[in-house]
Amino acid sequence: MTTQAQTPDYHPDGQFLWTRTVPKLLNYLVLVLSLGLIAFISWDTYRGVNYLESPIYMKYQFAVCLVFLAEYIYRFIISKHKIRFLFLAFPFLVISIPYTNIISYYNINVSAEVLHYICSVPIFRGLVALIMVVNYVAKKASTTVFFSYVLVLVPSVYMGGLFFYVAEKAINPGIKNFWYAMWWAGMTVTTIGCDINPMTATGMVLGFIISLLGIIMLPLFTVYFGQAIQTYDKYTKEHH
Repeated sequence: MTTQAQTPDYHPDGQFLWTRTVPKLLNYLVLVLSLGLIAFISWDTYRGVNYLESPIYMKYQFAVCLVFLAEYIYRFIISKHKIRFLFLAFPFLVISIPYTNIISYYNINVSAEVLHYICSVPIFRGLVALIMVVNYVAKKASTTVFFSYVLVLVPSVYMGGLFFYVAEKAINPGIKNFWYAMWWAGMTVTTIGCDINPMTATGMVLGFIISLLGIIMLPLFTVYFGQAIQTYDKYTKEHH
């Protein structure tokens, strides 16, 4: 007879459902909602629409934040080391608060500069979603090294371009539309550079991070393709 201790789904505390299953379901829900948030921001950005003026986006963002907060609170409750959890997960709490909804609902007056940075918070939520996707896919045994590199590089460049556009569009004459920001991100990651220069502190930091990413990642692609060519050359010599 199978005992309770031998059952795969048994948790030592007898609470497998609450300590493993529920957090995992919340994690997947956060992931799906966050990807939807990226889609909202990207679409409105592409059309040149201020997503803060979109009632649908504001309601969706509020719902996403509620789920983020629910997951944070739930993980805090089931955490055995609550102080350590509060310290390590504090950045996640910061990006889970629906700042723009609070400002809009209570008609809070904030400076244009502060509002600009607050409007960038949803992009950080989207970045968290991408990190979750990369982490999930990277754990799959079928994931190749090349695909892992692409999975890290492409979303990073896209989010960097999106963030750069939001940060620079109001003051940078070189950013005429969304695609100019994407061009800047693509040229920056190759370390070739372009004639668009960042004019904000955020843009400068992004330029440094994306360039550093390119310096680290692109040589790995070179090594990968070099090994692939050597393998193919060896294979053709052995079979001819």
